[in-house]
Amino acid sequence: MTSARKANVVGAPASACKTMKPIHMGVHSQPHPAPYELLVWAHSFTNGWPITVQVLGPEYRGLLLEARMFGSTAALGTWQSPPNNTRFLQCSGNPQGAVTHSNMELKTSLATYTWLPLSSGCPPFIAFIATVAHSRETYWLNIKSKILWRDPTATCGTEKFTWTATTVIGLLFHLLLLLSCI
Repeated sequence: MTSARKANVVGAPASACKTMKPIHMGVHSQPHPAPYELLVWAHSFTNGWPITVQVLGPEYRGLLLEARMFGSTAALGTWQSPPNNTRFLQCSGNPQGAVTHSNMELKTSLATYTWLPLSSGCPPFIAFIATVAHSRETYWLNIKSKILWRDPTATCGTEKFTWTATTVIGLLFHLLLLLSCI
């Protein structure tokens, strides 16, 4: 890819996959609660069944969206056919591990993002996490969805799961956040 073509690529860089922070020089994330919410059209997940995710709230220009297990920065599963004005971003070695914006056109809550769980080795629970930018200067980090538990019929998680302190603390923190919103 030529340097002129690289300059035209829009969206989060692969270096943002772990921290979810945009590289907007001189700009910091908003400290107040985000006007955005991640709507997930499922209560659990199982391999082979797609999950639909929407970003609810005002129009936005930038996005970085991943599925993760608490306590991990690895992007899980794969995204399918990103909607207009978005593209795949390779995260955690996965060519379809995240979705990001492909231009600065406005995106609305009508856009739906479709995610497929891992076919093997899936965790006991996941959540979707996003960074959403209203503009270059105004963005929010760590917008999280509700927790989705692996369905008991799933064949992707037959291996034994080991609870770590980080996983337990992350899960408890998320539950406390959910309870405070009620």
